[in-house]
Amino acid sequence: MKTIKKLLWQMTGHVIVDQAALHSKGPTVLHISDTPRSFYPELKRLLDILKPNVIIHTGDLADDLKLENRPSLLDSYEKAVIKLMGIVNQSAAKTVIFTLGNHDDFKVVRKHAGRAEVYKDAVLKSIHGKEIVCAHYQDVAFEAAASKMPDFLLYGHDLSLKSFRSHQVKNLNGIEAMYLINLSTDEVFVIKYPAGTDNERLKRKRLRL
Repeated sequence: MKTIKKLLWQMTGHVIVDQAALHSKGPTVLHISDTPRSFYPELKRLLDILKPNVIIHTGDLADDLKLENRPSLLDSYEKAVIKLMGIVNQSAAKTVIFTLGNHDDFKVVRKHAGRAEVYKDAVLKSIHGKEIVCAHYQDVAFEAAASKMPDFLLYGHDLSLKSFRSHQVKNLNGIEAMYLINLSTDEVFVIKYPAGTDNERLKRKRLRL
């Protein structure tokens, strides 16, 4: 895709996926986090294109609804959860995992989860021979990984915490970007969120996260 076309594509709220990610062989995991409702249609398109074997969401399912600060938004939040669950459960992914964040409601998510696995806190999963720790908060993920060195540590919540590699562990912040992980090669493809996604998150941060 030419540069100008890419720019226009991004400006209209679409995700650009590199050819290498599109043609990645082997079982794959798509890691996302802190997703505002405006992102849902593009997520559906992305899942149709990538067809990941596993989807991992590390919390704040409707991040533009700061439920922790405004419990009165619960009805709107539940509608968003129903929509998001419909998208992930209708995808080709065989496994869907949610670790909930501070702006999530466990009862609502569990009610509408369908085949998705839902966890309040951190969880360690063995997927296609790889050990993956998932949590909303980075420090909680670190605590869960203390007794065992995982291959991947996935989290979200704080945009200031950049992804990094520590020894053999790949620490990936799903609010910073989306990540397509090839479990056969350990290769990680960075997929930027659509333009405006951070604005959808940040403009609500004035409500005092």
